[in-house]
Amino acid sequence: MALIEGLVLYTRPYRDNDLLVRVFTKEQGIMTLMARGAKKANSKIGFACQAYSWAIFDGAYPKNNQGLGFINDVQDSHPYKNVVGDINVSAYAALIVKLLDLAFEEGKSELEWYEKTLIGFDKLNEQVDPQVITNIFELQLLPAFGVAPNWQADPLSGAVTGVFDYSEKYNGIIERSHFDLDDQRLNLDQKVVYYLRQFSAIDMNKIAKVTLSLMTKRGIQRVIDYLYDREVGLKPKEKVFIQKMAAFEGQLAIKARKGKP
Repeated sequence: MALIEGLVLYTRPYRDNDLLVRVFTKEQGIMTLMARGAKKANSKIGFACQAYSWAIFDGAYPKNNQGLGFINDVQDSHPYKNVVGDINVSAYAALIVKLLDLAFEEGKSELEWYEKTLIGFDKLNEQVDPQVITNIFELQLLPAFGVAPNWQADPLSGAVTGVFDYSEKYNGIIERSHFDLDDQRLNLDQKVVYYLRQFSAIDMNKIAKVTLSLMTKRGIQRVIDYLYDREVGLKPKEKVFIQKMAAFEGQLAIKARKGKP
């Protein structure tokens, strides 16, 4: 038996009364645990196994990293209520969870990312802009997918200050004096470049209130989507849902401005 601390990422039905619970554990990374009796009415285990809940379970890790582990009881738990209760925040949380699940090997300890993920969910729960928090995850997870753009300096001159643009050809930022070397560069606004550089390295603990213009946020997201589409080859359904939700909200805003019912 063991005490298993972790963040519940999602669950799947299993048999009549049980659940398969995907957990980002502190000690052994991301794995699936079977929660016996979790679907029974008034089950304390079932309550603790809700997605986006932190918990300490009594249970067992998979033997030799093979098969399923088990959850038999709960020592402590708390849900991230604002993440669960807000459909917009929940959508971004689902994307973060999907990327974490895809990025890391089953049962491999990822303590730094475990702690970073809890901080990120704290920020989401505190209602810090969910797109900003998700963008930070997206950028900082890129190396886990084998993609590591250079956001810090022009590789040709070493320049760290100046006017920059993103160049896929040079795998990162290039300074203005080298723009003519890549006619496929992204022609980014300098505010977008600034925040991409900041988000790629920022300590999540230092994030407080963030206020960005809609134009800047769209620019940041365009670059991140470009990187995941072209260099990672990944477009999760969770991202598609966020895009559809944003498009729908945009249509409602247009109707409101025109005075339509």
